[in-house]
Amino acid sequence: MKNLFIHIILLISISACKNKAIEKPVWVNKTDILSIPIESLVFIADEENWEATLLSFTQPVPLTVRFTNDGFVLSSQNKYGITEGMAQLILSNGSQHFYYDLNLHNKSFGSISEKDYRSPKTVNPDSSLAQHRLLHTIDEWRNILNAPQQLQPFYEDIIQLNPIAGTYRAQKDKALSSFYVQPGSATSIEVNSVYNKDENVFVVTTGPLKDKHNNTVANGTVVAFIYSDDEQTYRMEAALLNGFASVKIPAEKNRQYSLTAKVNETVSKQVQLSP
Repeated sequence: MKNLFIHIILLISISACKNKAIEKPVWVNKTDILSIPIESLVFIADEENWEATLLSFTQPVPLTVRFTNDGFVLSSQNKYGITEGMAQLILSNGSQHFYYDLNLHNKSFGSISEKDYRSPKTVNPDSSLAQHRLLHTIDEWRNILNAPQQLQPFYEDIIQLNPIAGTYRAQKDKALSSFYVQPGSATSIEVNSVYNKDENVFVVTTGPLKDKHNNTVANGTVVAFIYSDDEQTYRMEAALLNGFASVKIPAEKNRQYSLTAKVNETVSKQVQLSP
């Protein structure tokens, strides 16, 4: 009976030792804003075998733990910056964990780049040449910086683009910043026709077609050639290339056609086709 009592006492003692509460480490140089990369975070602790994890809102930050006579020191494994913001330092010893809320801040911006976004990316003088521009600056680790001139993260305005058709870059060295000014619709259509005796056809040509800003109307624009005699009406279509489009209309003896060319709502003057 006496031996059983001794065994029970020993088991209780061992269990109590295993579940002994561990004191929360004392953070000597505690701060609410932690600069990255971390040089040294000094902690006083009675126990050893500590593990440390720093969790930002986007990623874990690897830490090195160096033990000292009265605790341990934490430092960064990597010497580059991160995306700044809220974070949590977690110290673990066995099954016990201690949490420290803080904010992360980089010691350096690294390389800085400017961003110039445009909307819409494609404009057409038939509608509007107005474009919304949004400017901001980011550092090497994707943190948005205040623009020096405005003391705010973003600057935006509405600009009017040059009406000359072409491909432009908001930032000359960045192809992804390209935007486009398309030609507008034809303002007038001039039609010319020639009778080709060898093929017995009328060669009908329109062009050059221009918009109101003297841009050549876009390649691929469909031109409809509508012609009729006293009995029927016919239609042929051709696509513009470099401002011109042409069709060949079969000629018949003693038959005359009246023809107009049309692009969207723009119609040419009527011309007569006769051999």
